Amino acid sequence: MTKGEHRQAPGEGDASLVDQYGFSSLDALEYLLILEEKYDVVFEDEDLTEETLFSIEGLATYILEQRAGESRSLT
Repeated sequence: MTKGEHRQAPGEGDASLVDQYGFSSLDALEYLLILEEKYDVVFEDEDLTEETLFSIEGLATYILEQRAGESRSLT
């Protein structure tokens, strides 16, 4: 870690991607496209909320829920 860099310790809460990594709206969109491809999910327009988009925890929860929904629909 470099001087002045702050890495969030586990249990400190979930900082905003914008605040923590300096994402612009274009960066966030590009990141979502990468996540969609990597995890084979689709971020629906109605699910693009602050809770879903602005934290690692929110993104992870959304992806896991989408993947779990796929598993249930295949059985």
